Amino acid sequence: MCFSNKAAAYGAVLSQVYRDHPVLLRFSHDTYAAKRAILENQKRTNGTRQDAIAKIMDLTGLGQVKQQVMHIKGIIDMMNRQGVPTKKERLNLVLLGNPGTGKTTVARLYAQFLQSIKALPGNAFLEITGSKLAFEGIQGAQKLIDDALKVGGGAIFIDEAYQLASDLNPIGKQVLDFLLAEMENRVGTIVFILAGYNKQMEKLFEHNPGLPSRVPYQLQFADYTDQELMSMLEDLVYKRYNGRMKVDDTINGLYARIAIKRLGRGRGTPGFGNARALQNKFAKIRQRQAERSGREQSSGIPVDDFFLDKEDLIGPDPSEVLSVSAPWAKLQGLIGLESVKNSVRNLFALLETNYQRELAEKEPIQISLNRVFLGSPGTGKTTVAKLYGQILVDLGMLSNGEVVVKSPADFIGAHLGHSEQNTKAILESTRGKVLVIDEAYMLYNKSATDSYKTAVIDTMVAEIQSVPGEDRCVLLLGYKDQMEEMFQNVNPGLSRRFAFEDAFIFEDFTELELVQILEYKLNAQDLSATDEAKKVALEILSRMKHRPNFGNAGDVENLLGQAKARYQRRMASVPASRRMEVVFEPRDFDLNFDRSQNASENLAKMFADIVGCDEVIKKLEGYQRIAKLMKEKGRDMRTLIPSNFVFKGPPAGTGKTTIARKLGQVFYDMGFLASGEVVECSASDLVGQFVGHTGPKTKGMFEKALGKVLFIDEAYRLGGGLFAKEAMDEIVGLMTHKHFMNKIVIVLAGYEHEMNTLLGVNPGLSSRFSEEITFQNMTTDQCLELLDKELQKQEIVVPELSNKTSLAYLEMQGVVVQMSALPSWGNGRDVKTLGKRMTQKAFANWASDEILALPAEEALGVMETMLHEHQARQTSARTAPAWGNIPVAVVNGFSPPPPSMSSISKSEAPKRLPAPPQRPPSSEQPQVPQRELLHPKESTEDQPPTPGHSRRDAGVSDAIWNQLQADIKAQEETRRKAAEEERRLEQELQEAEKQAELARTADLERAKAMEQANQQRANLNQKREIERQLKDIRRRAAERKAEAEKAAIALKKKQEEEAEKKRKELEVQQKLQHMGLCPMGYKWVRQGDGYRCTGGSHFISHGNLAQ
Repeated sequence: MCFSNKAAAYGAVLSQVYRDHPVLLRFSHDTYAAKRAILENQKRTNGTRQDAIAKIMDLTGLGQVKQQVMHIKGIIDMMNRQGVPTKKERLNLVLLGNPGTGKTTVARLYAQFLQSIKALPGNAFLEITGSKLAFEGIQGAQKLIDDALKVGGGAIFIDEAYQLASDLNPIGKQVLDFLLAEMENRVGTIVFILAGYNKQMEKLFEHNPGLPSRVPYQLQFADYTDQELMSMLEDLVYKRYNGRMKVDDTINGLYARIAIKRLGRGRGTPGFGNARALQNKFAKIRQRQAERSGREQSSGIPVDDFFLDKEDLIGPDPSEVLSVSAPWAKLQGLIGLESVKNSVRNLFALLETNYQRELAEKEPIQISLNRVFLGSPGTGKTTVAKLYGQILVDLGMLSNGEVVVKSPADFIGAHLGHSEQNTKAILESTRGKVLVIDEAYMLYNKSATDSYKTAVIDTMVAEIQSVPGEDRCVLLLGYKDQMEEMFQNVNPGLSRRFAFEDAFIFEDFTELELVQILEYKLNAQDLSATDEAKKVALEILSRMKHRPNFGNAGDVENLLGQAKARYQRRMASVPASRRMEVVFEPRDFDLNFDRSQNASENLAKMFADIVGCDEVIKKLEGYQRIAKLMKEKGRDMRTLIPSNFVFKGPPAGTGKTTIARKLGQVFYDMGFLASGEVVECSASDLVGQFVGHTGPKTKGMFEKALGKVLFIDEAYRLGGGLFAKEAMDEIVGLMTHKHFMNKIVIVLAGYEHEMNTLLGVNPGLSSRFSEEITFQNMTTDQCLELLDKELQKQEIVVPELSNKTSLAYLEMQGVVVQMSALPSWGNGRDVKTLGKRMTQKAFANWASDEILALPAEEALGVMETMLHEHQARQTSARTAPAWGNIPVAVVNGFSPPPPSMSSISKSEAPKRLPAPPQRPPSSEQPQVPQRELLHPKESTEDQPPTPGHSRRDAGVSDAIWNQLQADIKAQEETRRKAAEEERRLEQELQEAEKQAELARTADLERAKAMEQANQQRANLNQKREIERQLKDIRRRAAERKAEAEKAAIALKKKQEEEAEKKRKELEVQQKLQHMGLCPMGYKWVRQGDGYRCTGGSHFISHGNLAQ
């Protein structure tokens, strides 16, 4: 801000005065005395009476203001002596400073002074605020000027003038522009006096560069010193009681000094009240005096109404207050919250220390009343906040003590500037009170920058100083993780105002404390519950503790509400007189309260529809026994029952997902989980797409599965790729986090070999997943047993499925053997599909008066139809297009970042010459026709891209080139042998199936003939011989079937091994192409400990390829 500099003129005036009156030189170091001496001298020599200036000089303090006033007076006096008229002199004034410093008083006296010396023709003094003037607009400003002109002129005083430049009201700026013109037009008639706080007034003067020249004089009102405040207090007490009030240790004694020092600690902060604050302080002193007098009168102690004692002046001794404080006693009586109680005790112990330091006239240890309350919902944060504020009032730390609860929505505005306005208004209205901001973490938006929320935080940082003497207590409430994230990412000044490390931590209530809360609520509502009912309630609350955002006392109240509703339904038929005494029973809290007692029976029913899971059931039964015994002994079952499992086995239909779903219900029945729900995901649901995305994505999935089962299918894919490994590390970290540990059951599922590899390369993961369940391909008997169960669910009967010795059963086994030999075989999944088709067939043939039955011939027909469909699909798959050009991102579900080119060191490959220049594709690289890409030749259908059509790079040595060609031939030979081995196994399988079919047909004919003979012959020995031959037929059929199954298994294993080799080789080739190491785009050949392009000049090691 630039103001006209007339200090030189004022210096000339003072120099002249000192020359004329040398006696005044002895006052030169005492500004106030010098000004008074000058005034007295002028009265003697000039006979002028300047009472207004004298009154300014008589004001307490304000030395700088007085000097500036004398500066202005000196200029005017000199102009009068020079005969220069003052009516053309701009005498507009700006007053800067905190409230209560006398700005209005000085403005009024300044106007009187100008009127007394005829610098103003009229005696008008009109007061208005900037906000009111902005509201009234230009019309209101014109009326104000007209009112002043009616009496000839005068002064217009605009308090809080900075409100005219507010962005919230554009009319204010229009008024300000209007006043600028009027200031120029009304020179010598009207003086404009603007007042406001320093920082806010800067914006006013920035609005128009012409404003400083029109308001040339500035008076800076400094905050009063302790000595000045003490003088003002003395004057205040003397005038109010006409000198009759006595003060403990005198008005200038120790206790009065302590009171003034406490008040003065707010000095220098925006909004410090100065004289107003002193008046409020004096009002508090009188209030304490009245309360003390009332207590003494009630006790019969003589009262001296004209005596202020130590307690009246500085408040009670904290150590004495806490012993009789009702809020403190109530806080101590709250259930749990030991950590919070200890934190409050420590704070108040520090207050006691400061009280003793003040009595010794030592500076107190600086502490802030502002606090952060961290904890889950329902832990008593708001309740404690109210008690905390009431205790501070009892200790005299706050002037009001009312507790005001706000949410972030109360602060956030609807347009620019509105958030700042709301925040300032709330902070100003809660001065002297406790302001509680619940769920304060909502003032931070981590996903995007929110200027409205940022404005709230920035305004709080500016307005809350957190210094001694600040009559304010602000409490920020919220969850620990969210609050910590907010403090780390918003204005750093917030951490200085609210010490996060000194936060009050509200721990979740223990199970014992939850029971105490339940009993407290029952007693408070004149309700009761049986001991068994309380145990059931505790079990429910124990489960609920492992859900996200457990509500603690709030959830106890919700549980009680549900019990009331169930009690009313249960007792609906009972007369109202008998319902009056409410006694809750176990069923009122949980309809299935006895689930843990029937756990074994429930387990058998739960797995009744699953075939081949005896080992799983046995393991779960063991867990149930452990849980029951641990509960009986009052111990935590989670210390002995595992919560992390690995499911390994074939890809489809072996029951991994089904078992996981039932696992959730089993663990819920044991009381281990809060819900029986299963959250299913795959590796791609955990892996991010860019740096920093994986961690939050994985944690989000864990949050979703808290208190449930998290089933991660195809988990082996977490072993490859940078982001996938990051997800795996995040999983390991989250498993040991307090928020998730033993509160979630995690199941990693995948192929056996791949899962073993994943666990082998990550020791941290292997040690945390010690429980493994291996799933095998279902046997033919298990498949048919499951098929029978599926049909029985629909009440469909196929008698042959329950008779393993029947010929139809043997034929069904043969079909299942052929289906299971196909690579697309889905185990239980395909069996259930068979069941659905047979059900459709049975219902299509059903007559309403018949039993739902399906003849064996029709059942076999359905099975053979499905077998032919799968065989046809397999044949089509063999002639399908090659997928060599699919990007890695599609094959894997996520794309690992390409390794850095710099990671391939020259030391890892033979020294090579620079790559040859790019050749035009038309002349050097044969193009594969589009038709060939879409329809590759049969001979290369399953092979990875061959390294043909490449040329020897320049500079490749003969040794490297010859070795490369040998490696290419060796790989082709390996592929050829593998193909021959697969064809041999296919031939063996076909031959075994053919022989088994021929033998089965012959055996069936012989068996039918022998059964007819058995019915016709009566000889017992002949019947026995026939039965023996039948058994021998069935045995041979079983042997042939076993041979066929063995051949099918061998073929399938070989096919799976070859398919896995091809898949891995395909991924390597795609990754190498994606890295772009070979500028010619040649294929790559495995060579030694790495890969070399078929041009010969580029090599990469396995180590660098894996990065």
